[in-house]
Amino acid sequence: MERRVDLDWLRVLLFALLVLHHVAVGFIDIGADIYGVVNNDLGGPLLNLFVYFSQSWRLPLLFLISGIGTWFATRHVAGIRPLAARVARLMVPALFGTFVLNVTYGYTLASATGDAPGSFLAFWAAWLLDPEPRQVGHLWFLYNLTLYTLILWPFRFLLDRWQPAPSSVPRVLGTMAVGATLITVVLKPYLSAIAGDGYQFAWYLWIFASGYVIGAHHHRILAWLAKRAYWLMAAGVVCFAAEVVMLAMEIDASPASGLAMAQGGWASDGFAPAFHPGHVLFTAISGINTWLWCLVFLGLAARYLQFDRPALRFLGPAVFPVYVLHFPITLVGLALIAELAWPWPVKFLLLAVSVYGLSIAIYLGVRRMGRVVYLIGGKALRM
Repeated sequence: MERRVDLDWLRVLLFALLVLHHVAVGFIDIGADIYGVVNNDLGGPLLNLFVYFSQSWRLPLLFLISGIGTWFATRHVAGIRPLAARVARLMVPALFGTFVLNVTYGYTLASATGDAPGSFLAFWAAWLLDPEPRQVGHLWFLYNLTLYTLILWPFRFLLDRWQPAPSSVPRVLGTMAVGATLITVVLKPYLSAIAGDGYQFAWYLWIFASGYVIGAHHHRILAWLAKRAYWLMAAGVVCFAAEVVMLAMEIDASPASGLAMAQGGWASDGFAPAFHPGHVLFTAISGINTWLWCLVFLGLAARYLQFDRPALRFLGPAVFPVYVLHFPITLVGLALIAELAWPWPVKFLLLAVSVYGLSIAIYLGVRRMGRVVYLIGGKALRM
């Protein structure tokens, strides 16, 4: 199967950033609302800015790369069996993680707040018999990917019949950006979103489908982006600065309204009319900013990451299992160190290193157990 090492490297780097992002959330004020636990010493405005900046493009870029990767993996196959294999590849670790792995952080947080019903086994039984959306945790990404794969499966082969001219690459990318932005402008006033729900479901579906298009014509499109990565970066810096200024002004005027403008649902919650000019402008700038940074990193990867190394052959297969494993380890570790009287940078570094190390160590141990590794998204060693 043809592969692009630049995209493999970018995927590894994005999932490495994902761990840092999830660790960082435990050291900013919104961590208490998202995780139910937060460090006793917060990181301050720069860490907040890091989380907000990475959140603006990290997940969209992951869906874009997933769309490209799905095209590479499925372009020569058809029928139900390959589709079933693709779905199983996503859903087996998603279900195992939801009902087995994630119960560890659920019990830890419930014990910290005094809500745990006695023993771990009693809590696990309740977790299995009375499921809630929060149990999915970080694995919503896999559930969304599964649905997107099912939705787009019948349309894959239409992409190979379309051959854009070199001069049409800007129009293709512009159409993708406009479509993604229109989705947010139309849906975001009514549907708030945090983790792939609300307006984000349709938004990420569009971005995933855009990845199919880029994958089908990757040589031409990624070469175009490689030549223009720094121009796109300059535009991204301007857009992000404008987005931050607008959001800060809205939060300063009304924190609740600013949160609604960022997460969506301001019309349904009664903060502003659906198409309030300021909110529409913010949403449009935010959407363009997201798309610009996605293109920037695709272009930089195509420009600088065209090399293979033994490290990539190890890290590439480890990405999926580390993703599945890291979040329960992050939350359990955060709960254990949250009240320690240490400087927050020390705890941040300790938690990040521990999450990376334990996730990789568990993956390496489970990989030696044969097909059991499929439960966490890995592939068994060839003996």
